[in-house]
Amino acid sequence: MNVEKDNIRLIPMTEDMYRSFFREYENDPDLCLPGQPFSHYEYSEEKVAGYIHRQKDLKRIPLAIIYGGEIAGEIIIRDIEPNKHATMSITLKNAGYKDRGIGTEAEKLAVRYVFYDLDIPILYADTVRTNNRSQHVLEKAGFTCIGEDPDYRFYRIDRTEFR
Repeated sequence: MNVEKDNIRLIPMTEDMYRSFFREYENDPDLCLPGQPFSHYEYSEEKVAGYIHRQKDLKRIPLAIIYGGEIAGEIIIRDIEPNKHATMSITLKNAGYKDRGIGTEAEKLAVRYVFYDLDIPILYADTVRTNNRSQHVLEKAGFTCIGEDPDYRFYRIDRTEFR
C-alpha cells in the first residue's frame, strides 16, 4: 500500500516511524473534551510501545502521512467490518503541519484506499465538537455530518458519493 498525491503519501506505519512521530508530537488543545484539562505530551518509550501494541491488538491499519519526506501525521483505519464499513481517524504531528492542506489530501487518499483497495463501501469518522478545523477538513474530503452528541460530531462518506 503506497498512495500519493501532491507530495503527500500514505504508507504503512512501522514501529520506528511511530517512535519518530511521537518524539515530535504535540497535543492539540482543540482535541480536549469540554471540561477536560489540556496537558502537554511527554515522550516515553513505554507510552509508544503501549500505543503500538494497542493498534495491533485492535487490528487497526495505521498509515503514516508522509509530507516532504517527513512523517506529518497518522491515519488509522479502525472498527473494520470487511466489505461493510470502517472508521477513520487522523492526527497531525504538530501545529507545523496544520492549515496547509495536508490533512485534507491525506484524508482523501485514505478514503480512496478504504473504498478501492480494502473494498469497504462506507467510511465513518468522528471529531470532538469543539474541533472546527477537523470538521472542516472532513467536509472538504467529502464527509457529511450524520449526527452529534454532547462531545462528538459523527461523519460518513459512501463510496457512491466519493469523487
